[in-house]
Amino acid sequence: MEIVSVPDFEKIVQSFGIKARCADYKASGNYFYYDLELLSNAKVSSIKKYADEISLAIKSPCRPSIKVIHRDGLVRLEFVDVKPNKFNLFDYFTNRDIPDGKVNILLGQTVSGKRMWIDLDQEPHMLVAGTTGSGKSTLLNNIIANLFNYSDATIKLIDPKKIEFAEYERRCGIQVAYTYDDAYSMLEYLQEVMENRYDRIRNGESVNDMSPIVVIIDEFADLIIQDKDRVIHDMVCRLTQKCRSASMYFILATQRPSVNIVSGSIKANFPARIACRLPSHVDSKVILDTTGAENLLGGGDALIRDNIRDMERFQIAYTNAEEVANYFGDR
Repeated sequence: MEIVSVPDFEKIVQSFGIKARCADYKASGNYFYYDLELLSNAKVSSIKKYADEISLAIKSPCRPSIKVIHRDGLVRLEFVDVKPNKFNLFDYFTNRDIPDGKVNILLGQTVSGKRMWIDLDQEPHMLVAGTTGSGKSTLLNNIIANLFNYSDATIKLIDPKKIEFAEYERRCGIQVAYTYDDAYSMLEYLQEVMENRYDRIRNGESVNDMSPIVVIIDEFADLIIQDKDRVIHDMVCRLTQKCRSASMYFILATQRPSVNIVSGSIKANFPARIACRLPSHVDSKVILDTTGAENLLGGGDALIRDNIRDMERFQIAYTNAEEVANYFGDR
């Protein structure tokens, strides 16, 4: 891919009739961006209209993410390198400059080179979507490693495909539900735990003294396909409506984010949404409520939308189940 200078990028943009000045350029990790300052009568829609042509002109492997930065009066075009470099999560763990938070997760690095943190206590439930090779599984392994590293959380895993989480059961002693019936039993147990915690809170115990519980369900679609009477769907809805106040948090992941899998009732209780590469703009809208995830490169290139961020792009820090188990298991 051709990294062009600020004056040359400005000429490329203006060649499509877009009246804008290139105000800045920055490269960091797998990303680089150009900031455009619109001149008189210029429109953001014009930049979006010619996004493909601009990408072709600099030989970018995918369309840029286009972000309007209102406070600075700029439009930022974010590009990813054609051969993104993986950076390892365990090299990224420095255990310093950790933000205040109850259940901190260090997800990776933003386009501007900053660390991407999320606190599950402030963003209590998370939806994750991405096709094969997009980085979805890497993200789940990343989250599990963070829970080991930064909190004393109890982890519960549901894995209908019986592939992703077996290493954690074998090496780390984490309970994993593999079948529909096992998943039902685990969720039923978690409902009892939630109600028990509320009883303890009513009796004067502080929720801050309760260990967080994080439930990760991989390939939620496989459960919902079997869920003819919507039993598990309704259990997840009930739990996520109430369980945050009992220090319990859910993460749902799927390759197929269709509306019959990720219903409106589910989405209403999941303020944090992370999309890796998705096959279409329709899938992107299901998870993020807007397009964009269909233009990601894959390999951990992701977008997050939550209570404090609106479509921020970042690179997921890489790890896998074996590496996490080697580091934290058998102890």
